[in-house]
Amino acid sequence: MEYKAEELIPIVAELAQEYAGVDSTSVTYETAQMLMEAVKYCLDENEKSSGNDLADPGTSVKERYVVGSKIILEKAEDVRMTFNSMSAYFDAYRVECLEDTVMKGIPEFMKWYDVKYCPQNTLLTLDYPLLIDIHELSGIDAIHAYIKAIEIEQIFLKQFDRDHVISVLSLANPGYVHMIDNICEIILINTVGHAATGKPLGAAGFTEAEYENLAAIFADRTVDDLISCVESIIRRMIGQTFEDRPDILEYLISDANNIAVRIDIAVKTSKMDKIFVV
Repeated sequence: MEYKAEELIPIVAELAQEYAGVDSTSVTYETAQMLMEAVKYCLDENEKSSGNDLADPGTSVKERYVVGSKIILEKAEDVRMTFNSMSAYFDAYRVECLEDTVMKGIPEFMKWYDVKYCPQNTLLTLDYPLLIDIHELSGIDAIHAYIKAIEIEQIFLKQFDRDHVISVLSLANPGYVHMIDNICEIILINTVGHAATGKPLGAAGFTEAEYENLAAIFADRTVDDLISCVESIIRRMIGQTFEDRPDILEYLISDANNIAVRIDIAVKTSKMDKIFVV
């Protein structure tokens, strides 16, 4: 919804007085602008929430703001709880970017995030990439989506022996510890190769015959056909293992497009060994 300035100013003025501890007219323009954005962010949060009675147009702007603030507070707490829980089993597999972004960045976010006066501030650059695009999100929405995605990746990666993960990463990129790539995608695409040929995950290395078989399986297909094929393979692989976690399947299958493009290039350049490495 679009709000008129006169609807927001009373809330901003109240925040300004709390923020500065003085009359709201004495705060700087920059501070007033920050608080105005904070109010809008809370209102947007309320509108995005589902099943929320106070999202009804009949409720006051102040009521919507209050509910939006509570939702933001709940998300911030969920970020904290998710991080603390994940910390017990988190493994960056020696990838520096992943380690720094999650284990150093998230605690810094939780330390400095201003849930009341500046909830729209993301604070982090989130250098380690996800399989999904969250660039349009900001503040707690971005960090909440990010930590939930990282949690899914960690759960997926834990299905493999640690040495297997490191072996795949090191063969795919000898300098992988310094790379800024998503490691889940590298493992996922290699696993798609196993599933496509019926090769056990524990079996190390693809033979020339298996590479020829993979090329034959994926040859003469459009990218759209490959996307459908990859989606089907991922559903078959993930559906049973994570039957009670549809969010995991949804997240992993979101990468089907990228995987299909990489397979298409590998088929056309006869470089199947560059993506199916172990």
